[in-house]
Parts: sequence; structure tokens; C-alpha cells
Amino acid sequence: MRIQMNKSFYISLLSAVMLMTLQAQSLIPHFLPKFIQGNTGTNSNRIPFVYRVGISGLTANATYRYFNQVVKSTDSDTINGSGNCIFVSTSGNFNRSSNPSLRNIGGYGTFITDANGSYEGWFITEPTGNARFLPGSYVFMRIVLNDGGSGTTVSIRLTTSDSVKVVKLDPAMSDSTGTGLRCASSTQSKDFILLYDNPDGAGRPISGAMIENDGTDNNGTNNYASFYSNFVNGVDGAFAAILPNDLPQGIRRIDHRALTTGSLVGFVSDADGLWPSGVNTVNPTGGTSELILANSDIQWTNDVSDAIQVPNDFILSQNFPNPFNPTTTIEYSIPSQVKSQKDLIEGRNGMVMLIVYDLLGREVQMLVNEQKNAGKYSVTFNPSNLSSGIYVYTLTCGVLKQTKQMLLLK
Repeated sequence: MRIQMNKSFYISLLSAVMLMTLQAQSLIPHFLPKFIQGNTGTNSNRIPFVYRVGISGLTANATYRYFNQVVKSTDSDTINGSGNCIFVSTSGNFNRSSNPSLRNIGGYGTFITDANGSYEGWFITEPTGNARFLPGSYVFMRIVLNDGGSGTTVSIRLTTSDSVKVVKLDPAMSDSTGTGLRCASSTQSKDFILLYDNPDGAGRPISGAMIENDGTDNNGTNNYASFYSNFVNGVDGAFAAILPNDLPQGIRRIDHRALTTGSLVGFVSDADGLWPSGVNTVNPTGGTSELILANSDIQWTNDVSDAIQVPNDFILSQNFPNPFNPTTTIEYSIPSQVKSQKDLIEGRNGMVMLIVYDLLGREVQMLVNEQKNAGKYSVTFNPSNLSSGIYVYTLTCGVLKQTKQMLLLK
């Protein structure tokens, strides 16, 4: 009987290890805006789409070639997708490619993983006229990688789990139309902008933008929207984005994020979406007749200590990196509405507990056990006294609970 139990245990362990191996390479969105510009055919009103993700489970200290495109839900795992690329550089000009390829110089970007086989950075997709950019449809971001060496063929394809909605520049009010927005701000070129429909910067951004001048030709010759080509392209500090026309809260917050780290540099907020210069971002219907934020609207608050972002959801993220050695980071989000019955009565957030267990259900380490205000948090797990294997971590707050697995390799 004891032998059978051990056999069953090791079979379960082997299955779990195989599962974790399959899930080792992961894509973790940090900032993924909800809307992307698009249209089928020529698509002569292009506006670039920016997002920031972390990638784990790669070879340590390796240089990867990559390009990023979009796919739809019916695309298989072996499809690269559609869209052009603007490859981000942290030390020089960005590089635009209309022919993404891992083989041809200029058709791919590169990044270097850290000692844990992880990387975090900004990615930019330029919409094209491909059918995947049909207004009203949803797309997913896909990052295509080589082998981390000199390989010129695809070894890895990673895709976001959240989708992005396609909207076109059109003055009609519908769920598939949008309006351009631009601003000639005095902001650091090659950093990034995120726009939110709430003053706290909670949840996913509505839209995002890179801050020009980035060194690429985002002009009418390359089918960019005329207002982008004429007033944004090559202008230091200028940026442009697309807003959905169905935007009842308007844009109430704009974040300035750093090129290298993605950290919050400054922010500006507005109480009702009607900005001081008179620009009304509530349910805009301008289409290609863009909204123009004045430089006076963008008076950055550089003391970001008060820039608390209140999440909309109770989220336990996959640890990063995974597998890991010697440490890993676990991120989680507690929204203001998550409360136990007792805490509802007392009007405060519930007790938060984050606990790591082994596969036998024994508690290994209590990482968090305290009252938490609504917000986003991270904690480092350093299992120096544990052996290699699969561990389970569980987050509870009030009646809500989420559990995930992680793999320690020593």
C-alpha cells in the first residue's frame, strides 16, 4: 500500500513537472492598452500601439531576436500574425520595419535576458491593412522569438491572454470607431504615455503612445494618419493615440512612463474628462479630426508617491521568473471592493494572506498576513532552505481565493 502511494505521488509529481515545463516560457503583461487603431485595405490612418510585457523561462544571459505582431483567436499557435514593428532601443533611435523577419537585418529587434532568463520591455506594433485589423474585432499581441542565439527561424511564440479591441478613425458613434488625440508636450522623447478613463490609473489603460522624436519615419508615406504625420512625427515631446468614441468617462489621467524601467515618471489627472484647455474627451466623435491637448493641460505631477493605482480585480499573478533559482517575485492586486463580511460592516479592506505550500499541502512559508489597502503589491520568495520541486502558493482576501503553482530548480 505504501509503495502504491509513493508511486502515485511520483506520477503526480512527474505530471506536474511536465506541465510546469510546458508553461515555463510565459508572457506577463504590465501595461496592455484596451484599444488599437485599425482598418482593412490600405489603412492610411495608422497610429502605433504600445505595450509593456515581461517574458520569463528563456535562456539566461542570451541575446534573442524578436518581432511582434497581432493574431486573432482563430489563429493557430504556429502563426506569426500581422502588423509592422517599431523596435524599441534603450540607447539609440527606434527602428521601424514593414517586413518583420528573424532572418533579415532590420526585420527584427534584439533583447538580452538576465541571469534568470527573464526580460521586461516595451513593444510597438504598427497596424496595417490586414484583415486582422478589422474594426470591431479583437486581437492578441504575439511576440515571435528565435533560439536565443544565431538562429534565424522561429523557436518560440508567446501570446497575451487578454485581447485588444480594434477601432478605426471615424466620427460615427459605434463600438468600432475612434478619434485621434495628440499633444505637443515638453516630455522626454522615447519615453511612453498611457491614458486612463479614471483619475487613479486603475485597470488597463484605454490607449498608449510613444513620445516622439524616436528616429523613425511615421509619416504619410508610411500611411500614418495626417495629424500624426504633420504634427507628431519627429517632434520632440509630441505624442498621439486613438480613443474609442464610446468613452463615457473620458480620459481622466495620463501617465508618463520611463523607457528603460517602465516606472512612473509623472502623471496628470482631470476630474471629468473635460481638460482645462477646453478639450472634451468624453465620447469623442472627431475621427480623423483629432482632439488636441494643450501643453498647459500636461502639468506633470512628479511626486509619484501619491499615485496609487486601485485595481479593478482580485488578481494573483504567475510568479516571475518561473522556473526560478534562487528567488522569484509574486505580484497580486487587491481591489477596494474585496471585503469580508466583517470588513464590510467595518468599512475596511479584508485580511490578506499569501501562503506557500508543498505538494502535500504543508505550509512552507507565510509571505503575507496583514491588512492591505486596495492596490498592487509584490513580494519576493527566497526559499533558500527548500529543495527543487513544485510548490503551490495561495492568495486569500475575505471570501476570495486564488492558487497557482511554481517550480524551484536548484
